[in-house]
Formats: sequence, C-alpha cells, structure tokens
Amino acid sequence: MDIGTNWKLVAALAAFAIRKEVVMYTPLIVANTFIDRYGQEGGLTHMKLQKLVFFADGWSKAFDQTLVNELPQVWRYGPVYRSLYDRLNVYGGQPIQKPVKPSPFSNNEGIIQRQQDADLVDWIWNRYGQYSGGDLSTMTHNRGTPWQVMAERYSYRVPTHLEIDNEIFKSYFKSLASSEGLIGAAST
Repeated sequence: MDIGTNWKLVAALAAFAIRKEVVMYTPLIVANTFIDRYGQEGGLTHMKLQKLVFFADGWSKAFDQTLVNELPQVWRYGPVYRSLYDRLNVYGGQPIQKPVKPSPFSNNEGIIQRQQDADLVDWIWNRYGQYSGGDLSTMTHNRGTPWQVMAERYSYRVPTHLEIDNEIFKSYFKSLASSEGLIGAAST
C-alpha cells in the first residue's frame, strides 16, 4: 500500500499507535469486526479471517500495542489462533457473512467498539483485504516471517500447539513498519 494515497488511514494508524488505554480482544472479536465491516456481501472465509487477525495483531505490535489476547500458533497453513479455529472450523471453507457468537448461549457477537482499534482493522483491510485466504497464507510463509522463523527453528516439524514467539512476532512487524517509514528505525 502506498502510504501517501490515504492520509485518513495513516492518521488512524498513528492514533492507534499512541492509544493510552490497553484493551485486548479475543481473536473472535477482531474477526467479527472484519466480518461486520467487510463480510456482509460475499462473506469472509475462516482462513482469510485467521490471517487478517494475525496481520492486525502483528501491526499492533509494531507500535508497542497488543490487539489480541492470545498468541497465534504455528500450523501448516500459517499462523492460527486456536480459540478462533475452535469457533470457526464448522464453516470449513464457506464464507462467513455475519458475526459469530462466542458460544451458543451468548446474546451478542461482540465487535470492536473503540474507534482507534476499529481504525486499525480498516487499515489492515485496505492493505490486505483484496487477497484471498490462500494468498494471505502464502504471505505468512515468506522467508523471515514469524511463522517461517518458528517453523524453521523446528525443521518444519513443529510440535502441536507451538505459539509464535512474541518477540519474533513484534520484531518482524517493527522491522516492516520501519522499512515503510511508519516508525523510526526498528529496535529489537
């Protein structure tokens, strides 16, 4: 994304970066926010939602914030939030068109309410929304990504439930943000 093309999104990203109150969300709340804002027409697949949540969480870490209250695990098709998998796996590859309740007994689906955090979701969508779940999965497998670094550490024979190391996760996105001029030189 050319950061010069949409100053509103860049300003939203800057506002997110300086938020004072620490609010973390479940992966499902972040996914539901993407569905609520962008999935109403054609829906979003489970795989695409997993990767969008990963990118939203990763970019939040570039600004010393944490959007999601759980670390992603290293799975075959890229990073996966286990609790999100448990709620969305029933959809298989079918598009999800409306927010999902956290349990059958819940009265509401839960979406991000804080504008600064919702603005980050919009920024992520503008950057990654045009890609399919498969394309996003491929991006997470690129050399040097948190998923690739962790998988390589275990010679691609990853133990079940292995979480991506938070420092690797943070460092990667800080470096990416620095290379794009969104923050000063990355500090690891």
